[in-house]
Amino acid sequence: MTKCTICNSEQHPARTGPVRMTAISGGEDLRLDIDEAHLRILDLSTHLLGHVNAYRALSELPEYLGRRRARYAMVLIMLDGLAPLMELMKECERGITEHSSEIFIEGFFSSRRRQEGVERVLEEIGKSEALFLKVKKNLGREPSAIDFTVFRDQFRRTDGNMFPTVEKVLRYDWSCGEDWMPSDEQVEMLFMAIELTVRGAAEFSHQWAMANEFGIDFKLETRYCKDGVDRRKEKGYWVKTPL
Repeated sequence: MTKCTICNSEQHPARTGPVRMTAISGGEDLRLDIDEAHLRILDLSTHLLGHVNAYRALSELPEYLGRRRARYAMVLIMLDGLAPLMELMKECERGITEHSSEIFIEGFFSSRRRQEGVERVLEEIGKSEALFLKVKKNLGREPSAIDFTVFRDQFRRTDGNMFPTVEKVLRYDWSCGEDWMPSDEQVEMLFMAIELTVRGAAEFSHQWAMANEFGIDFKLETRYCKDGVDRRKEKGYWVKTPL
């Protein structure tokens, strides 16, 4: 069974058609053919868009017990997946600029690299002009670095593994309530940043695959949805459907 290039586990190959996957020779490094790397971006970004869809579906429901924790856990999972996605994007851009036939990321699967990647993501998305305009429009104020500090501090305590924090959010803990969790506004702001980034990566990689005539077996659609936080209606509900 071929190893997955994203989670390094043995599972079925990605759903992007019959593209040859460069073998990973064990360890924590990642080496991929440049075309395969672009298709991994497409596969991972559409996977994350599934979480985006689920988060929006939860947000459209009226307030209920457990809704806050479920949405926060989903945002943490998306944040964890965003770090390797952005690393792949940057390496693909570098590879194309330098006319490389493959990409190589040292320590891609290491916890240290994942922790550094998440911190870098939180720093970069806080500087996004598109996020600035969206937050100001939807939440009525400007975002700041402080809004993302709480997520950075929480992830630093996990040694590069987000899932103990996710488990703490979802399981009952006698020792604390929900006061340690970020506010709904901070969670929503982080979700906006993740959604903007993932949608951009999905659109870029999808257009690249189509332009290069790769036989992908899905397409992206855009629908209008109404978010449950402030009942805004906007373009941005991405779904996956067979061609």
